[in-house]
Order: sequence, then structure tokens, then C-alpha cells
Amino acid sequence: MPTVYDPIKVGTFWLKNRFVVAPTVKNHALEDGFLNQRVLDNYEVEADGPGLVICGMSFTEPAGQCFMRQMGAHHDKCMGGLQNLAQVIHRQGAKAALQISHGGTLGTEGLTGQPVRGVSEKPFLPGQRPVPLTTGELEGVIENYAKAAGRIKAAGFDAVELHACHGSLLLQFMSPFYNVGRWDKYADRTVLFAETVQAMRDAVGPDFAFGVRFSTHEFGMEDLGFPGQTIEETCDLFIPIAEKIGVDWIHASVGRIGLTPDHSFPPVYAPHGVNVKYAEACKKVAHVPVIAVGRLMDPKLIEKIIEDEQADMVALCRPIIADQRFVKKMIEGRHDDIRKCIGCNYCLHCLFVQYDAECTMNPSYGRERVYEVTPAKKNKKVMVVGGGVSGLQVALTASQRGHEVTLYEKSDKLGGQINLAAAFPRLYTRDLKNLPDWLAREVEQTTVKVVLNTEVTPELVEKEKPDAIVVATGAKEKVIELPKGAENVVYLWDYLRGTAKIGNKVVILGGNEGAEAALSLAREGKEVTLVEEGGNIALPPYIFLFSCRREPLFRWMKEEKVTILTEHKVKAATGDTLTLADKWGVKKTVAYDTIVVAVDREPVNELYNAIATRGREVYLLGDAKEPRNMKEDNQEAFWLGRHI
Repeated sequence: MPTVYDPIKVGTFWLKNRFVVAPTVKNHALEDGFLNQRVLDNYEVEADGPGLVICGMSFTEPAGQCFMRQMGAHHDKCMGGLQNLAQVIHRQGAKAALQISHGGTLGTEGLTGQPVRGVSEKPFLPGQRPVPLTTGELEGVIENYAKAAGRIKAAGFDAVELHACHGSLLLQFMSPFYNVGRWDKYADRTVLFAETVQAMRDAVGPDFAFGVRFSTHEFGMEDLGFPGQTIEETCDLFIPIAEKIGVDWIHASVGRIGLTPDHSFPPVYAPHGVNVKYAEACKKVAHVPVIAVGRLMDPKLIEKIIEDEQADMVALCRPIIADQRFVKKMIEGRHDDIRKCIGCNYCLHCLFVQYDAECTMNPSYGRERVYEVTPAKKNKKVMVVGGGVSGLQVALTASQRGHEVTLYEKSDKLGGQINLAAAFPRLYTRDLKNLPDWLAREVEQTTVKVVLNTEVTPELVEKEKPDAIVVATGAKEKVIELPKGAENVVYLWDYLRGTAKIGNKVVILGGNEGAEAALSLAREGKEVTLVEEGGNIALPPYIFLFSCRREPLFRWMKEEKVTILTEHKVKAATGDTLTLADKWGVKKTVAYDTIVVAVDREPVNELYNAIATRGREVYLLGDAKEPRNMKEDNQEAFWLGRHI
């Protein structure tokens, strides 16, 4: 029986184990695609442990760039940086591969300075007017793929991987949704792929390792008339083409950016290993190793995938971003020390708004050198008030620097509001607790003194006389005044605590904070109406616009027949009806058994206001400053811990 810790032969070389760092766009390079020290520092950490590091995705020509600081393999001037990158990875004992891509309509004219080009006139983004690539231009595109592959080999990499997934140019040609209206040979969905693979193989020769990453199932929302490439086509059509030409591995991803990105980048709601079955389907027909990917954040699951021969290797993307020592900790048997990804997809959100990739879990990601925790010049007595994410992180970091830290929490449990956010009955949000749970375990291994069931008062502050005080007392639900006559009113946190009695007809006031509750209650069999005064639904501070979390929420609420009313305000109430009015004043009556209020949060900062006097070192942190999200709270707390 194979294990993930066993060596495996790929092409002409052996990997020391079956862990793969997945090709991840990080926006850490320079705007022209050339590499810098930041990229090298980042990969130096990630390469310590896994057998193969696939650096990705790198554009093959300027017109194919789709992220602001994406790595490039488009010019001979890239060679020096690529050589340095391969050497960094090799020094850590891993094999190095580079993934290459042309973004097609994933790019924008504002980024490339050129009209957006693609397979057809179908846009990827609203407002796009793609210009179809001509037959002659596509021959140039293929040539640039081949040249990039040659540069990768010459730079000292061990392998190259072709990006044929997630909506980039090759998938656009392979997709029945995008490849429409052509009259040349590339109307055949297999031709551009086959010619590109052949050109790359010719460029690197028969002995250089070469893999392909597929969207093995495109998930084109077929029920809405948007067809996609299917797993059957991948197995029956595209894998045989790849193997015939001489591909050395199949990397089995899924999904297409734009319509169903939650399949490509499964959010917190998705089961662990949700896409493994597609790798397993590929393995049944492939004669080369198959890589599984997609929410592989549980060490036991990773081990089982290989032991059950569902795949030959496992690729980790977001789990490595959350904990760059993930693989090393697994190899050393330190499973409980792993800082597990929560699937919030903030890293992905960063890319699609053209920011550097950052991580909610890992505040130093991409800044490994400059964010190193160093000893304090002067040790202080630090009082931290509040045991949520902010309080835990600042206590941990300050302690690591040598400060004497005491953490106070007024309840009997650490974790703060995340304990509630992770408790939706019929919507999987449990992984949100990964961050406070990990921080709490790390704090236990330091000299931090944790005091539970204690509310800090100004008198206690005066008694303890700390050198520095951090107030991280969190937030509370905003209480609203409803019209006279409203009955059976509960608040969201009561529902999550399990203390609220909920009837069959539920009206939720607050379409952003309340969206997840609407789905959870609808799945319990309730008749749910979601009412929002503004125009947005499912966009509270902790759900990011490009996180792949909103889209499935909308889809699932539709499936559960949740009634959504935006730009509606409550005007009157009785014991079983609410009268609402839209922005034009048109009224609507909704029956209810229970009203759930989920409108907003507000900071708890009374202690700070009481002790923040001149001459005292006191800091206000996290939701106590402004209710927002774990990413902002955790990064701010880490920064403060490094500077107290």
C-alpha cells in the first residue's frame, strides 16, 4: 500500500515524497513579470518538505498576463530570476517545476495595454469585447508556449506544467461554452491543446518532465444553459491526447472562474477533499501519475487519498499559504501543530482586485523576511484584554518577543465571536475555528498567563500596573428598535447559541449578516424571507466579494426557495405580520412566526475609553475598534505584537 511519504517516479526523475506545492499566483513578482527577492524568500520556506514545488502560473507573452505582479516566462530576460528560483527550491531538497499560461479573456486591456483576445467574442468580465484570435495569431501563441518551456528547462527547472484550467486560454478553446462561432481548425476543441502540448514537448525534448493541469470538470452551470467540459470528456478525449504526446502527470483540478469559482477554489462551506473524486476518475484511465487538489487540509485525509489509491500525489495550495510548514509538520508527525486553512479565500480575493496575496491565518505570508518576529529591545509587562482572535494573536506574538503577557477573558472559553460564526447548524462553517484554536494551542506553549472568567475593570488595571495594555474586547450585536406590535424577536447570536426558539415562518432582518442564517434555517425546513434595507446581500465584512463564498450562498438560497427582498424597510408590525416598503414606497406584508435580527455589530470599547489617558501605553485592537473580519483583526494584532 503506497503512502504519501513514499518516493514516486515522475517522468525521468524521482520525488522524495508525494506532496506537491500547487501552482499558486501570488502577485509577489514585479509588474513586468520578473522575479525579486520576495518571491525567492517565499518559495524558500515552502520548498522545505514537499517532493515537488510547482511555481505558477507564469505568462508566456505580455498579452497573456492576467494578474498585476504575476510571474513571467515570456522573455529571455526572465532567465536570471528563474534560475535563482530553481536553485532556491533545489537547496531545500525539492524538485522544481514552473507552470505556464496564457490568460486569454482572464486578462484586461487595462493590465496588458492590448485588446482582450480569446477564442470567441464571448466575454469573461462584464463590459469586455474580446477579439477572437486568428489562426495565424494562434500559431504565434503556440510558439510562445514552446519558447517559455524551453526557457524553463534552460533555467534549471526539473519540469514544466501547462495550465489548461480555470478559464485560461486553453480551457476557453477546450470549453463548449466559449469555443463557438469559429470556422478554422481550432473550432475543434482538441486542436489548440494538442498542438500546444506537442510544441512544448518538442521544445524540451523527450527526457524533460512535463505535466498538465486540467479543469477535469468545468462546472458550467448547465442548468442555466451554460455547458462545460465534462469529466467524461477529460478522461476519454484530453488525457489520451496528452499521454500520446508524452505528458508525465495529470493534475486534476476543476471549475471555471466566472461562473462557478467555488468549484475551483472551494470555500469554507465545501467538504474537505471535495474534488478528489475527479482525480480518482482520471487515475482509472491515466497511465501516468495523477495529482489530486482541492481543500486537502486534513492530514488524515491526505494520507488516506494515497493509501486508497485515489490519486498518486496531493497538491496543496491554500493549506500551504496558511502554514508554509504544513508538509514538514506532517512528515514529523506534528499534525496538531498545523495551522489549517479556513477556506475564507481572502488570498483569492486579493488576486482578483490585483493586490498581493495575503492570508487570514498567516500574517507574515509573502513577507517572510521583513515580518520575522525578533526579540524586544525592552521587555514589558503586557495586559491583553479579550481572548478572541486579536487578543490571542497579540498575546502570542508579544510573548514570542520576550514580554511578560497576561491574557484576560471574561467568559470560560477562548475564541470570541468565532465560536458562534463556526456554529451554523446546517451550513458548514466549523473550519472558521481553526484560527482561534491554533492560536490557543500556541499560546499554551508560551509563558502567557491565561485568566478566564474575569472581566477587566479600570480598578484591575490600576492594581496590576501593566506597562502596556491591549484592549481587544470585541463586538456585540446591534440592537434595533422595531415597530410596536412585533413579537417573537430573537437575535442571530441567540440562534447560533441554540437558545432561540424559531418558528416555521422566519423573517430575517439583515441580508448581509443574516444570509448564512437564512440558508441554514431554510435547510431546517423553515419558510424564510431575508430582508435587507440596502442593495447588497451576503456581503458582510467577513465575506469577500471575490471569495467564492457569495456565489454558492445565492445558488443554495435559490434552491431552498429563500425569498430575498432588498431595499425594503420595516414600516409596521403585528404579532404575526410585518409591513415592508421598498424604495418607491410600495408596501408588502410578510407573515412570520419568528423575527431574527442580524443587522450589524458594534464595538465594545468602554474599557478603552475609561483607561486611555495621556501617558499610558494602551491600544485598541480588533472588533473593539471596528467590527470587520478575521484577516484584518489577525494581521493588525500580529503587527502590534511585533511593535509593543
